[in-house]
Amino acid sequence: MSNDNRMTPEVLLIGSSPFKSAEEFISAATRKLGSHLRRIPDGETEQRSNFIAWQHSCLPIELVQQRWGGQPSMQDGNKKYTVEDIKPVGYDDQAIASYATFHELKASGGVPPNTRFQVCLPTPMGVVRGFIVTDFCSTIEPLYTERLANAVQRIQKEIPASELSIQFDLPFEVAMLEVERGRLQDPDSYWESYFSPVKAGIIERITNLAGLVGPDVELGFHLCYGDFMHSHFVEPASMDLLTELANEIVKTVGSVHQVKYIQMPVPKSRDDDDYFEPLKNLVMGDTQLHLGLIHPHDEAGTQRRIRTAS
Repeated sequence: MSNDNRMTPEVLLIGSSPFKSAEEFISAATRKLGSHLRRIPDGETEQRSNFIAWQHSCLPIELVQQRWGGQPSMQDGNKKYTVEDIKPVGYDDQAIASYATFHELKASGGVPPNTRFQVCLPTPMGVVRGFIVTDFCSTIEPLYTERLANAVQRIQKEIPASELSIQFDLPFEVAMLEVERGRLQDPDSYWESYFSPVKAGIIERITNLAGLVGPDVELGFHLCYGDFMHSHFVEPASMDLLTELANEIVKTVGSVHQVKYIQMPVPKSRDDDDYFEPLKNLVMGDTQLHLGLIHPHDEAGTQRRIRTAS
């Protein structure tokens, strides 16, 4: 939920859904939440239901980690990788197809007229850290970045800026910062950064991504702790790290493109003042704050979290 407009609370939808299609998801979201939605995603259905899992097939199989079916025995130490070694990422195809559904529903009155279409994307660093063996992350990241940048440009060519909102999801960025703080144990180096300094590298990368987004397109960020089997990769001790990262995003990324909103998670078990205390140090300006206060099958807990956050 948003910190803005208390008369009509604004709801931000994130993550994948159990629906079969974008049409089912968008129709259900509008029917249930209607006036509370300023932007609607497509529900990340089917192959996108597990975040970036569908992306490892875009990457050179000999550089993919074995846990994802990689074949390091095929590596050629003399090979010079180019963008042609990275397959098109497909996010543009998915977004354009879902926008067509969104547009049809909007034209028929099924979606409120001022609602934007929300496209949620991973960062190149997140995909590369998630799948590529550490020694090749720095090699593959700029190549995947080029592919994703092409997808972002095509999305903006096909979807009117006045109807588009682009959100970048940052679970690997948050995880790297938690590893650096010693709060997330990472014996297999799944989350560990392959660059230093970590926070500066993260901010530089997402600032460059913001530069790909047109001035009339909304830009948002989801500061994520993951949701594998409905669990975080580590439970945040408080909102201290999130507040620090959000302030840096608003200050630095905001110099390149206005940051419309930032979303922060609230664990289901946290309805205490200590968790929210760091928000007193938040400097957001005109950027909206959305808190993940609503958890399924927990109406009483949701009400407690809302009261504490308020």
